[in-house]
Amino acid sequence: MARPCPLCENELLRPLRVSHVEVDTCPRCHGLWFDRGELERFPDRPSARSFLAMKGQTFSRCRKSGHPVGRAEAMCPTCRSEPVRCPACSERLRRVVTSASPVDVCPSCEGVWLDAGAFEALGGVTVISQPKTRPAPAAAMECSRCGVGLKVSEAYVYDGDVYCGACRPPGAVSGAALKKGAQGGPLRRVLGALSTLSLAASLVATGCAHTPSPSNVAKSYAQALEENRLADAYALTNAPPEAQPGFLEHYADASVRQARAKEVRAALPELQARAPALTLLQVKDGWRVVEEKPEDAPRAVLKRFLDAVGASNWATAWSLLSDPLRARYTPERLREDFKREPQSAERVRRAQLALKGGVRVTASGAEFPIGKGRAVRLVREAGEYRVAAIE
Repeated sequence: MARPCPLCENELLRPLRVSHVEVDTCPRCHGLWFDRGELERFPDRPSARSFLAMKGQTFSRCRKSGHPVGRAEAMCPTCRSEPVRCPACSERLRRVVTSASPVDVCPSCEGVWLDAGAFEALGGVTVISQPKTRPAPAAAMECSRCGVGLKVSEAYVYDGDVYCGACRPPGAVSGAALKKGAQGGPLRRVLGALSTLSLAASLVATGCAHTPSPSNVAKSYAQALEENRLADAYALTNAPPEAQPGFLEHYADASVRQARAKEVRAALPELQARAPALTLLQVKDGWRVVEEKPEDAPRAVLKRFLDAVGASNWATAWSLLSDPLRARYTPERLREDFKREPQSAERVRRAQLALKGGVRVTASGAEFPIGKGRAVRLVREAGEYRVAAIE
């Protein structure tokens, strides 16, 4: 059965022979999908396991714009699109950014998705290394923006926070310069930096971390654009290294930079800060936690399940079942049961109607009533909702 493209909506992958191996490709975006073991058949390319070994650098990205998506988030917090999923088993793909090329890998079935051009970029690369802009972790302290480990000589300090070389803001004091005795700026700033470096090391040792406020980050971003310091502005975004050329090209026009800076400054009074399962809103007298509607996440999962059933995408539908049901079924058996069960079409119709109604959310799951004591039930497993019953 044809499998869906991880990136392109309503586009199915097609077989393609690359050298001596048949893989899958999308006719629209020209990305390539390698099932488990297929990438290993190209000795001049890295193995899938080399990507899986880089777990500390992985994240999920959304389908629409490639924004990072946290594990606890059902949708992208920036553009509300779905995370990229494995075409074989529908698990979330994890984005691995390397010095050669970014890839998406499935931690479940160990398949690998390569965007158009990535297969060529990986040619001749058999050992994957992390991007040079991300120093290898050291135990002393961590960058307050990207979390990479730092030694004192690798650290930069600004306004009470510690940064790596890639994330440092303009005017940051170098830990290496301080170590050699160079002033690097006014005495007050140098003394403050020394104190911060010492404090940062102790905070990391005790498991604490201090990060700049969202409003300070937004202001620094706007100022960097206004002053045409595009590398500094890009360092304040969450975009991966390979997207920097497009960013620099987009903001090469002064009018575009100024318009964006003005837009950012205008948004400061209603600034939002997001993290997995958490959103904060800046109001007149400080920051406030935003309680999003609790029914949004289970409603999104049920809709995705029903859409998959309607499109006969049984792999996706199976992946959205609860653990006990996935243990009982396979995608093929699920398809056969829906075909043989006389009431399956009616159950799907009732579930679609229930999706438009209310939902009762509990600590363990959610229920969509469908009348006469019946309900569509979802349970929470590993922080995500899964379909447990359509009665």
